[in-house]
Amino acid sequence: MADTSPAIHDTGTGSALLFLHAFPLDASQWDHQVAALAGDHRCLRPDMWGCGASSPPPGDTPSLDAFADRVLRALDERGVDSFAVVGLSMGGYLAFSLLRLAARRITALALCSTRATADSDSVRSDRLALAERVLDARSVEGVVEANVERLLGPRARAEVHVTDPLRARIRRCSPAGVAYASRAMAARPDSTALLPSIAIPTLVVAGRADAVIPSDQTHALAHSITASRLVELDCGHLGNLEEPEAFTAVLADFLRTHPARAS
Repeated sequence: MADTSPAIHDTGTGSALLFLHAFPLDASQWDHQVAALAGDHRCLRPDMWGCGASSPPPGDTPSLDAFADRVLRALDERGVDSFAVVGLSMGGYLAFSLLRLAARRITALALCSTRATADSDSVRSDRLALAERVLDARSVEGVVEANVERLLGPRARAEVHVTDPLRARIRRCSPAGVAYASRAMAARPDSTALLPSIAIPTLVVAGRADAVIPSDQTHALAHSITASRLVELDCGHLGNLEEPEAFTAVLADFLRTHPARAS
């Protein structure tokens, strides 16, 4: 059987901090945060199957829960029992998978530019069509510029030091990886019912210019989690790349306020 272990980048020492990246990027999305936080935290960053340094996707039905389960097993292999989770966009959807599978292990949660609801019929259809396009083209090049435009706020789109690294990150995903993640997101369940049961400290980060997750959905998400704190940043969908200093400061303050034991 092929090894389906995701590549997990492991940097720093201290309490474990699991970073889950957005679509269609890889774990290098978190480079700025790791540089700032690795002195106090063990920063663990998995690449989605077919992205970054991870192996190609398995042949099973695409599932975020399946990837989350494999991440948990990889953490077991590294002796990591408890950890805080930071998930942005698709990474937030994966955080909900982890809550379904192993809520007891999660000590704190940061949900960034994400939603708990399942896709609408139109969004689901768009995801499935995108998967077909990249597989047919055998290239992700056709989705690069569209995602630069869609994911970034207006100011960031004019900043080459933001747009060029974003293009490179998308190009580190294979067509199979983009297709798998698209289909897995389309198949994900509605996680709204989980929200009232989340009792751990939770940070919700939103971008005021986010064209992907409207602000009313972010506010509804935060309102449904009793122990949550909502922070809005002046950015689009990818706050940690568009406003790295502000994002990292908010995250570091949250982690200082809610420390976890070392793993």
